[in-house]
Amino acid sequence: MNKAVVTRLYYAERTVEATYGACAFYTATNMLYIKKGYFAPIMRTRLLPCWMAATAFNAAVVFMLVKPLRQDEIKKQVKKRISMGKWLYSIYHLEEDAPPATQ
Repeated sequence: MNKAVVTRLYYAERTVEATYGACAFYTATNMLYIKKGYFAPIMRTRLLPCWMAATAFNAAVVFMLVKPLRQDEIKKQVKKRISMGKWLYSIYHLEEDAPPATQ
């Protein structure tokens, strides 16, 4: 069960990174053309639709990936992601998931 949660959140993060990274690269290329004066009005009109399409795509994909997950599952994994810096399948190091000491 934990693997499914981590995998869904991992792919959601990678989808957002990839699409916005591609948009940033596309914007940088268009800004270069605008700076050089090549087709500047056309290049300016192409920027906003790219970001809007990427946002719509990200919203749809992330919604489909995260919809089956419960809020508490997402909270635990995001907390772990922030504290550890990577997605891990185990959650033994989180305080609320640690088994009680027996002694």
